[in-house]
Amino acid sequence: MKKNKGWIYLPVEVKVRELDAKLLLAYYAAKEGYQVGLGDHIMVELAAEEYPNGIFFSKGGPHGFRKRIITHAKKSGHKVVELDEEGLLFKEKQYLRDRMRRDMLQFVTQEYCWGLYQKEVIIGANSDYKKKCHIVGNPRFDLLKPKFRSIYKEDTEQITNKYGEFILINTRFSQYNAAKGKKDNIHFKHIKKLYYSFLEMIKATCKKFPNINIIIRPHPGENFASYRKAFAGNHNVHVIHEGNIIKWLLAAKVIIHNGCTSGIEAFLLGKPLISYVPFTSNEMNIPNQLGAKATNIDEVNACVEDILYKNKTQDHAKQMDQSEEGLFYYCDWSKDNFSYESILRLCNMIQLPPQPKKSSLTKKPFLIKDNKKRKRRFSLTEKEIKNFYSKLDEIEGENSHLIIRKLGNNLYQIQKR
Repeated sequence: MKKNKGWIYLPVEVKVRELDAKLLLAYYAAKEGYQVGLGDHIMVELAAEEYPNGIFFSKGGPHGFRKRIITHAKKSGHKVVELDEEGLLFKEKQYLRDRMRRDMLQFVTQEYCWGLYQKEVIIGANSDYKKKCHIVGNPRFDLLKPKFRSIYKEDTEQITNKYGEFILINTRFSQYNAAKGKKDNIHFKHIKKLYYSFLEMIKATCKKFPNINIIIRPHPGENFASYRKAFAGNHNVHVIHEGNIIKWLLAAKVIIHNGCTSGIEAFLLGKPLISYVPFTSNEMNIPNQLGAKATNIDEVNACVEDILYKNKTQDHAKQMDQSEEGLFYYCDWSKDNFSYESILRLCNMIQLPPQPKKSSLTKKPFLIKDNKKRKRRFSLTEKEIKNFYSKLDEIEGENSHLIIRKLGNNLYQIQKR
């Protein structure tokens, strides 16, 4: 049995986006001898106040949220490392103002960067913190690599059996089509325009391909009902946001997007991709440089027709170079090297403070309770974790012998036996 290296706290806020990557990291961390607290974000925060000192993973966030997370973790005696979920594509000035303020960066022991771009932006404004910044990629992208794709094989087959060949359309219009209703904002006029452009395009594509299912996967912050209402009369349109995006990308015959991280994920999976760009804007446009580019509805449908019926993939398989303008300037990527490995190597360099005896874990750990009502909650079961880990065991060709203990609602401790 490997030496107990201490605790790692992995909070999850958006389950469909973050959970699988955090489970992956937790699996290998536990195999190395760490005890991992993983689950619903607020539950992990509460656990971090009661359980032993360790390494707390900040997922970034708007300034107020980030400040609360980092200051509370530091107050509880933890070392804070940070991997910003929104650190892939951003505007420099806005990013430094809203998500990467210096007043909190000073309390971060290690800042994990998706790629060279993020690192350069951070150290450009904080040159004295250069040694804190490390390029690691992201475990979310580890799951796209050939080694781990079998995790989603069964789910992909189930989706294909249910929907057949389908077009997957990913949207990202929460700044206008917000969960609580439409929001007009002078700064996001282009998002409003894109939203209605996509509605128009989807209606035309439904008409052009009446026998092909179309799956709309909205951003988690969007109003799903707005799409259901808009396409209530279209039998072949389904609005679905469940499970990790990877299984949907793998099952789709073609993916249509504008400026989505999922466009990058589809590209890295080698899937046919259409970037629908009906007008130009001053947004980060790296995802829209991938795959085939369509500037109007006719071009979208021509690309779809080529992919569905003529077996033409056009430009979707083109490789961007790794220059400063290329994708790999923004995200560290290699099919054979993994983000979780880089992160754990860095974690191993962190010297943790002594753990007070009163916080030691017994054979029957005390449960963490949250008596407050929360807006954002999700369900996580021991069975889900075990199913995921059985697939990783199969990939690794061994039994990891991990113990999974419930510490509270949607909160678990993961460690090696």
